[in-house]
Amino acid sequence: MNKPALRKKAVSVAWVFGVLLIIDIFPETTLVFLGLVVICGFYDFLRNGLYDAPTFKKYFIGSGRNTWLLAPFNTLFDLLSSGNRHVYRMDDLPPAWREDLQQVINEAMAHKDEIIGYLDERMAEKKRGMLFFQWYGRPIETALDIPKLREKLPFVKTIGVSVFNENRSTSFHFGPLRMMFRVLYNMAPAAHHEGVYIQVGKQKHYWHDDPLFIFDDTLMHASFNKNDAKRYCLFIDIVRPTPLPLVLNAAIAGFAGMVFTLRRVFYKNWKLIQ
Repeated sequence: MNKPALRKKAVSVAWVFGVLLIIDIFPETTLVFLGLVVICGFYDFLRNGLYDAPTFKKYFIGSGRNTWLLAPFNTLFDLLSSGNRHVYRMDDLPPAWREDLQQVINEAMAHKDEIIGYLDERMAEKKRGMLFFQWYGRPIETALDIPKLREKLPFVKTIGVSVFNENRSTSFHFGPLRMMFRVLYNMAPAAHHEGVYIQVGKQKHYWHDDPLFIFDDTLMHASFNKNDAKRYCLFIDIVRPTPLPLVLNAAIAGFAGMVFTLRRVFYKNWKLIQ
């Protein structure tokens, strides 16, 4: 068994022991929470529209296990938010959300050549790279100075740029929390190519059809770049459309406060570029 496989196995074992330890220390509270985890987890799993054994295994004991553990919180965010379309167009967002998002896209595209050149200099042979200007509402200092991309906006919380090297893809995975939706914008539109796309559940979005894609990233998804050119995408998180934006903003700020220094853990398979 190779090192990555052993590491994954060790993480799974540690996760199970951690859960068992919490049960032993807080048995009654844990029993109630675990009941919610099971019920909400099955609801969350069924949302993917894929009911086969590999998806079941991936969600409950594979890369989705953290999403499963957080299912009660994600179900609460569902109740606090507008109906979830899973995949969105720009016109599906409320006007204030569209205004913030369009501002970020316009500013990034105004610096497109500068951003792409900066990433190219630092990627070398790395599979995938990520440059953040802000994360969960907190600005990130970078050598590439674009102040407008570090400005706080009411409905945009994460701003970055992802780059996939030639013939690189991700595995299918689940985002952990449903406080925000993911926005990807292809900065350098690809020529027509059937191997350059993102898949969410059963749905494939080809970048040659539309440079913009907005989706609920707690659904199982993967990105593919099966051609001989790099792919550069704006990587943006927006607050979920909700009649209670102050509540979701408070939850996002609280989460960022707890895990900001550990954010590299979320992108362990990426080269983080500063």
